[in-house]
Amino acid sequence: MIDVSDLIQYLYCPRKVYFIKVMGIKLKKPKMEFGKELHDKLRIKCDGDIIYNLYLESESYGIRGVVDAVIKENDNYYPVDAKFTRFNKLFYSWKMQLTAYAVLIEENFDVTIRKGYIYFIDEKKLEEIEIAPEDKKALREIVKKVETIINEEKIPNVEKSRKCEYCEMKKLC
Repeated sequence: MIDVSDLIQYLYCPRKVYFIKVMGIKLKKPKMEFGKELHDKLRIKCDGDIIYNLYLESESYGIRGVVDAVIKENDNYYPVDAKFTRFNKLFYSWKMQLTAYAVLIEENFDVTIRKGYIYFIDEKKLEEIEIAPEDKKALREIVKKVETIINEEKIPNVEKSRKCEYCEMKKLC
């Protein structure tokens, strides 16, 4: 099983998956630790019931992860991913993370999910995000690419970008 966090690392840079999953290097970032503390104190206001920190697995996608929150309104389920960030625009990796949580919920609760939410912790704001069938198809392709890196144990070729300056793996790369 691939962790949802591995998919997000892949979208940042495929080499991160190689370093983490093949070489076994652990990531530890103060911002991530702080964010984890905030997630533990997460309280979202909405009209439905909320399940926090729900661990799920998907056999059909071969992924697993902990959904920050799931809003249940009547027979509808909506994944929520909490973000502690200064950015309030939607990144593709965030959408794919939300899509991954959607397919986890779909498989485990036998429902169809067409939307989810990003919760901006600082602003205490929920932003609705559409989850389309093509997003789920794209997720399958990303999972395959991550599996290939892990199974082949071959470091991916990548082009340098501005992200390299902020990457905790830059000394290895």
